[in-house]
Amino acid sequence: MLHSLHNPPEISNPIDEITWASIKIFKVLILGSQQMYDGVRDVLSELRRPIQLHSYYVARQKLEKQTGISEIRTDMCPKACVAYTGPFAQLDHCPDCGIPQYKTDEELSVSARKKKKQNEKVPRQQFYTIPLGPQLQALWRTPQNAFYMRYRNRRTEEILTLAKRNHGIVPVYEDVFDGKEYLDAHLAGQIHDDDTLVMFSWDGAQLYKDKDSNCFFGIWIVLNLSPDIRYKKNYILPALIIPGPHEPSNTESFLLPSFRHTSSLQRNGLKAYNGHLCKHITTRPFTAFNAADAVALPKVSGQVGHKGALSCRVVCGMPARLRDRKYYPAALKTFNLTATGSNHDNIDVRILEGPDPARYQTNLRTLLQSKTATNYAQNRRLTGIVRLSICLGFEANAMFQIPMCFPIDLMHLISINIPQHLIHIWRNTSEARFQYTGEKPDFIVLDKEREWNRHGELVASMHQYLPASIDRPPRNPAAKINTQYKACEFLMYLWLLGPALFRIVLPHHLWTHFCKLVCGIRLVHQRRITYQQAVRAHNILNEWEYEFEIKYYARDERRLHLVCPSIHTVIHLARETIRCGPLNLLAQWAMETTIGNLGDEVHQHSNPYANLTERALLRAQLNVLKAIQPEFDTDHDPHPRGSFILKNGYVLQRARDTSPHEILDPEELETLHDFLVQHDLPLISSLIRWARLRLPNGEIVRCAWKELENRNTRTSRNVQFKLGNFLYYGEVQYFFCLTIANRKCAFALISRYSEPDPELLKQSHDTLYVARYQGKQALEIINVYSIQLVIGMVPFMLSQEEEDCTETRDRYSQCFFVAENPAMLFSAAHENKQSDDNTNNTSDEDNNTSDDNGELEGNEDSEPEE
Repeated sequence: MLHSLHNPPEISNPIDEITWASIKIFKVLILGSQQMYDGVRDVLSELRRPIQLHSYYVARQKLEKQTGISEIRTDMCPKACVAYTGPFAQLDHCPDCGIPQYKTDEELSVSARKKKKQNEKVPRQQFYTIPLGPQLQALWRTPQNAFYMRYRNRRTEEILTLAKRNHGIVPVYEDVFDGKEYLDAHLAGQIHDDDTLVMFSWDGAQLYKDKDSNCFFGIWIVLNLSPDIRYKKNYILPALIIPGPHEPSNTESFLLPSFRHTSSLQRNGLKAYNGHLCKHITTRPFTAFNAADAVALPKVSGQVGHKGALSCRVVCGMPARLRDRKYYPAALKTFNLTATGSNHDNIDVRILEGPDPARYQTNLRTLLQSKTATNYAQNRRLTGIVRLSICLGFEANAMFQIPMCFPIDLMHLISINIPQHLIHIWRNTSEARFQYTGEKPDFIVLDKEREWNRHGELVASMHQYLPASIDRPPRNPAAKINTQYKACEFLMYLWLLGPALFRIVLPHHLWTHFCKLVCGIRLVHQRRITYQQAVRAHNILNEWEYEFEIKYYARDERRLHLVCPSIHTVIHLARETIRCGPLNLLAQWAMETTIGNLGDEVHQHSNPYANLTERALLRAQLNVLKAIQPEFDTDHDPHPRGSFILKNGYVLQRARDTSPHEILDPEELETLHDFLVQHDLPLISSLIRWARLRLPNGEIVRCAWKELENRNTRTSRNVQFKLGNFLYYGEVQYFFCLTIANRKCAFALISRYSEPDPELLKQSHDTLYVARYQGKQALEIINVYSIQLVIGMVPFMLSQEEEDCTETRDRYSQCFFVAENPAMLFSAAHENKQSDDNTNNTSDEDNNTSDDNGELEGNEDSEPEE
């Protein structure tokens, strides 16, 4: 490995046919067992012209040699107290539990004793570190991947040009390179053109639901790559696996081998061959961010946990208020709390500062100058720092400074912490529970089992109205919320369906207050957020936090625990978006997905940790193999047979009429004829219908033509589309093709929903878009390129009081509310604002698609007809 780090190859080593076939079959059977590989090998060896593949062991060795990826094994305590690195490297017993590092001869099996060399010591347990350097070298080696790795440079030039035109303000945030932190470092010359920006992410997970089986994972995310491919499995670089079932006590000792290797590369540079420019370069792994959830982050940052006096993850310096030996970050002073250090005046959260390296260094010096244990405890409370951060070992000119390198974890914050806390408050359960006398507080609305069960059934009933692109719609929370309710379910439950669901549960003033939170969360959760949207999110989330303390906490000491750290963190989301870029790109989604798909590959349940470790190493080797020899990358998802490939990532997919469909419906025929006349086309009364459209974001739009044949399917025919500068919603009836100016163009017949209810839209702060389904009375034809998203249109529910009112019931008859995926763009159709680009989907320019429309991949009989 050391030789390849200093002498990176320009091309991959040639391999013979038997090795190629062995590795190919090994890769195809990657999710199987060694027995399956041996079975295929035996069959091929028995052919009339036998093919003798390499053995399973030899195939693994060939794979390791071809990729250059091997593990660094480090001894550790079996109880995960420490790893024998750094100050523990010379020990032979665990300093915490006293267990010896090595096994005695009596503890070894007979076979192990025979294999053991003279004077060889056999460690009790080891963990793997997978070095970053060889994995980065592989990404630079081939022309295609080297071009991908230059995305950062191209995006940096684009955003600097945009900022210059916009008086120094970044107009839109689409990636970490749009954030102030990166741009400042780039303009200061701290980041070089050939540097590789990386983010370290780590977290723990329980492998088995019913027993202690903790295991910790670490990965590297290569930020140089475009977000479109950055988080795919092939480009996630495994870093380390810490086996369980015990949680590591001294985390830094386990992280040290990986971080020390990275620090060395930063100091000396990593030589790599740039396949795109065909030259050798020296790149540095620039450690931009270190991501973890609220529990795991203090072990990396060295700061106090989420229950400390200065527990803010952003290190804003706001002091918390003490009650029952726990601190709560309430900005407003409690009327009757007199605990020492907690009776400070009200704090204006609008003027709180963000992370500051200078303040951190000052506080760190204060802590390090502590002379006694008592003095240390005092300084720890005053500074919010517990110990030195292991991240200080990175090169200062190859990292964002501490604490700037610790971003907010948006995933756990808004998909677990806040939803759980709000539900507990509204139900008066768990840690949010408190005793009250007299009248029940108005925010406790779901404490009765009957009401909670009815609410849960209502959530479950919305399943069929959510599109298939939402891979896990929320289940019944009354039945499932205590049994591993998924983060993505909470995300859809609160931020997608919440404004409509809780309108009929919460008092009006609390519902409008909740909608403020939904508005702010939807804005900051976008993949693309404009500067104006970030400003709006900042203002509305600050208002929400202040009003939360007024409405829920009410400055009452008994309710102080309602102001938990996650409530405070929301005020920093918008500012951190401007500093770091879209926080969704820095969240733990990639880490959690990696834990999930690696965990799925564990099949040796008698020793799952060793099995999991080997799978992570194998993942790294196969990823590198695909990077340096693209012919092994056969995981691409081809379009289904008979697809019609359009431009810009749009693809028409079957089902499809085998013969022209005669249009008998008068409204449909009138709409088609009006469209043909408008474009000077001959009138027709039949056409070939298509059933599906694949969007550039990967979503599949279906249509009423086929969906209504199967009433049990989830509805995926409702879309958001753009006409001119405005956004609208509609139900797709079917797709079809026409020839305009000798070019085949694709269109959709849609039924447009009405304009939203203005009163509900205003009261909900633009989060509850309620529109009426107009059916055949609002048919129109649009270009498929105007379709942007697949959405859900969920029947709008009324409270019992509204159901009893005939006028209200009639007013909202046939009304639905929009359910957009929170990760997509926050629609602003109702605002009627100018968009970033001008698209008129009924103009000749748009309808005349370019020559790269593509051809059908199916048979000749699937050619589109007019």
